[in-house]
Amino acid sequence: MRELARHLRVAPSSLQRELASLVQGGILRESREGKHVYYQPATELPFFEDLHGLILKTVGLADVIRGALDSFADRIQWAFIYGSIARSEEHAASDVDLLILGRVNLAEVSGPLRGAEESLGRAVNPIVYTADQFARKVQGKHHFAVDVLRSKKLFLIGDAREFGRTFGQPAPATPPPHRHGSRRIR
Repeated sequence: MRELARHLRVAPSSLQRELASLVQGGILRESREGKHVYYQPATELPFFEDLHGLILKTVGLADVIRGALDSFADRIQWAFIYGSIARSEEHAASDVDLLILGRVNLAEVSGPLRGAEESLGRAVNPIVYTADQFARKVQGKHHFAVDVLRSKKLFLIGDAREFGRTFGQPAPATPPPHRHGSRRIR
């Protein structure tokens, strides 16, 4: 509790009340090991993916990384997170897989991304290409490019639909609305 409160820069007492509310509401699970208390999200909730995506997009690591790239935004066409975090399969030690397409180079973005790593407590692994370089990899059916196209993505800069049109990928399907009491099957 103290470690999490220190990381979030809040008072332990207010954090304890908030965590208790989230446990009571079924959003978090609590487990105890000796005098240590551990919290984890209740991933079986039917709205877990939506909640996870909302947190990442609004107050989570997406904002931290987007902020690190802010000064380059006019030279970046697309920047997105892919891999385990985009798939909602990350664990505490997962790194952040980041693809940047634009007119920047790795040396330029490395410094600001190191600051993001410190803030997040996670490694950020950027890969940087121009849009033309990535397009050539896609056309040549390069394993990495094909995998990235097929994978889930969390866009930080640029439009997902435009990315899809540019690289010959269909627009993402919109899932059907949830009915009360039903669960979406993955």
